[in-house]
Amino acid sequence: MGFDKEELKEYNFLSPQNGFNVSKKYILDLVSREIIDKSKNNRLPYDIDSKILVYEDRQKTWFFDVAESLKSNNEAGFVILMISIAYLESSQKYIEGKKGKSGEYIRKALARVFGSSLGKDEEKMFVDGVRNGLFHDGITKKGIFLNASQNNIFERYGESMVVNPHEFFKIAKTEFLGYIKNLKSPANQELRNKFEQMWDLQKGI
Repeated sequence: MGFDKEELKEYNFLSPQNGFNVSKKYILDLVSREIIDKSKNNRLPYDIDSKILVYEDRQKTWFFDVAESLKSNNEAGFVILMISIAYLESSQKYIEGKKGKSGEYIRKALARVFGSSLGKDEEKMFVDGVRNGLFHDGITKKGIFLNASQNNIFERYGESMVVNPHEFFKIAKTEFLGYIKNLKSPANQELRNKFEQMWDLQKGI
């Protein structure tokens, strides 16, 4: 069943009585427990396929599109890196369908995405100096530098590391697109089940 324009207006603000935006494109109706697709003016069942659509739209429009728009800004490297790291760490939780200790999932995500190209020492430098620095202190720690023009994502110089935030972002976005593609395939039932487990741990949002 569709909505007319006047009917949709009431959903364009936060309201515990009606619903709220769970992404740019979708609204969760708290009464009927349905997903409202604003772009197509219709309702979707609150099932796993709709949840995947919401997750995809949320990550794309609220995070990746924002990061893309910042790439021409020479001062945006830290923000682009934060968006990329946050996605990889959070998506690892969806892949496993559970929460764990702080920092555990970014290590798993880095190992999964970069494999042997990022050694254990470099992984520790990245987690401590970049991830923990940005999210705990508001800036990378001593010995961490950003350079958007270097060829490699990571370059180590003794006790220092130089990171290319744009290349790191490119990898994170590629991982995102692949994950969404796999999630949408009914053949990947275990992956979908893990995703929904994490969705439920997030209290349905």
